[in-house]
Amino acid sequence: MSFTETDVQNALKNLTDPNTKKDFVSGKSVKNIEISGNDITLDILLGYPAKSVWGEIKTLVESHLKAVLPGVSKVEVNVSSKVVPHAVQRGVKLVDGVKNIIAVASGKGGVGKSTTAVNLALALAAEGARVGVLDADVYGPSQPTMLGITGNPDSADGKSMQPMQNYGLQVMSIGFLIDADTPMIWRGPMATQALDQLLH
Repeated sequence: MSFTETDVQNALKNLTDPNTKKDFVSGKSVKNIEISGNDITLDILLGYPAKSVWGEIKTLVESHLKAVLPGVSKVEVNVSSKVVPHAVQRGVKLVDGVKNIIAVASGKGGVGKSTTAVNLALALAAEGARVGVLDADVYGPSQPTMLGITGNPDSADGKSMQPMQNYGLQVMSIGFLIDADTPMIWRGPMATQALDQLLH
């Protein structure tokens, strides 16, 4: 029995992405469907980093199409990820080169903000995302220690700094610019300006 691209699309409308709980068609993940005789080739482009489950999703889609489309001889699914930017509040200025921002914050000290941030960053990087970490703790920066980074960042133009790198992460921290044994006395506008310079 022959089948068309529409048949493939309709079949995938009934298959749910286990991570987003949306079907692959409405999630706009199905790309480049090609049919040659009784063979099907297609791409699944995920909008989030999920390198560890590419194989699982490949098997899921291939098994589903073989089960619901009579006469299919072979199904080849190529899975990849392309992180998409999420919408921001109106009037919020975007940061150049940054698609999404995850803020880890608390009004209380010593609750694990830095530990949570670095583990979240490492997990996202392991799933295939390009991740940068901005250590916004001006008074007690700990990311250089947690990520095992020493030294000072380079500046090609004398105005901006290049992020330091380790474990697949790009990192900016005031800890790269100060003596670890020197207490910070910055307050208010000075601290805000320092953070803004690290970000931009």
